[in-house]
Amino acid sequence: MPKPLFVAVGAEGLRMASRDGREWQHVQTGREGEVWRAVAFGSGVFVAIGSYGGDNIMGVSSDGQKWKTTKHDAKYSRYFRGLTFGAGRFVALGGDPGSVGSSKPFVSISRDGETWEAPLEVVGKNILRRAAFGRDRFVGIGDRGRRAGSVDGKEWKDDPAVEALDTMVDVAFGGGVFVGVGLHGLRMRTVDGTTWTDRVVGDEGDHLNTIVHTGDRFVAIGTASTCTSTDGIVWKSTANDKPPATAVWGGGLFVGSTWKGRILTSTDGVRFAETFRARHSVEAIASGEV
Repeated sequence: MPKPLFVAVGAEGLRMASRDGREWQHVQTGREGEVWRAVAFGSGVFVAIGSYGGDNIMGVSSDGQKWKTTKHDAKYSRYFRGLTFGAGRFVALGGDPGSVGSSKPFVSISRDGETWEAPLEVVGKNILRRAAFGRDRFVGIGDRGRRAGSVDGKEWKDDPAVEALDTMVDVAFGGGVFVGVGLHGLRMRTVDGTTWTDRVVGDEGDHLNTIVHTGDRFVAIGTASTCTSTDGIVWKSTANDKPPATAVWGGGLFVGSTWKGRILTSTDGVRFAETFRARHSVEAIASGEV
């Protein structure tokens, strides 16, 4: 099995890379207040998005070492919040959740991580924060229970039957379906992003913070338990140890992070061990074969 490259990004301009989740190289930082919030892999490159001052910042790297960066004016409010890749394009999700009445959600799209289309406002009052791609479409989840699907990443169709209680935190695609997870062990699945079924909840306070698909199963990692399923319908829940707040899967390994700057690894998604500690907070990790 080929070893993927893991790239982590975070606060104070943190960027670093690893082949095994233990030894991290090319550790670099930027300016005070420079935060990289999300990173994704596609078309042979890693792309990161974040903010500095009143600008959105975007970076692209083929090796996790050398980065080419650009910026767009965010007007101190309309910042990027999430990032995904699919159909040959990177889709950055953003908005202003502090805005009264509407968070003014928008997207920005890039084919290569260097040149970005102008921000495009999308329908809906609440922003989308995470998205996944599969079945020739994007599925996104966001604030106050928002769930939506899009073929091109620009026009989004919402699930009309949403409740703020069913707020999801992350979403993944695998086996022909999308599965979203969130507060109090919430799990739901969809094939199009607009009709969600098979709702399951867990224990109060056991929030599922991240979900990945390993090729044969979904693994959702929460604050106290890890839930696994082959189809997003039937789940097995196991008490976990040292769970990360966010994680990715690659080369038979889960690599995740939690406050402050701690990198955690696991082979089963249940028992994690701290393998590295960065000086600054790690916000996101991506994996890719380069």
